Amino acid sequence: MKAIQQPARRRFALSGLAFGATVLAARGAQAADAPAAPARASGPIVLHGVSPRLTVHALDTFHGAAAAGLRIDFSAFDGEDYALLRSVTLNANGRSDEPLLIGDSYRPGRYQLLLHVDEYFAAKKAALPAPAFLTKLPVRFQVANAGERIHLPIQFGPWAYTYSRGS
Repeated sequence: MKAIQQPARRRFALSGLAFGATVLAARGAQAADAPAAPARASGPIVLHGVSPRLTVHALDTFHGAAAAGLRIDFSAFDGEDYALLRSVTLNANGRSDEPLLIGDSYRPGRYQLLLHVDEYFAAKKAALPAPAFLTKLPVRFQVANAGERIHLPIQFGPWAYTYSRGS
């Protein structure tokens, strides 16, 4: 029985794919043997003309939008408990109209944001089971250096939330 010969272009393409797979496999093996580089710490973000500050940005993952209308209680730790500094309602972009801390008010310390997500989802008339799984979300963090700009992006839904330090 005579074997069917493949056209030259097909053989060329298949040999190119085989060669590429060999190269990628070799590079993957080299990368697996190399020690992982440590995460690099970055210094404070310096924006010309913008002073260090603390800002927040909340995103509603349930509706896929900025958390416009979310009420947040902002507190500072006074040595025994968290004392309310002020309450803010987030604007249409999911941000406070002004930084939470700026200028002389921006000092090292322990702080808390308390997000009233139960009120937020009720105001949005979200069809959620009752009772709500999450009601008030505490976000606790520490400012170690008041010379750095800190931005807190927060993502939340009816069943989970996450936040991180941004700049």
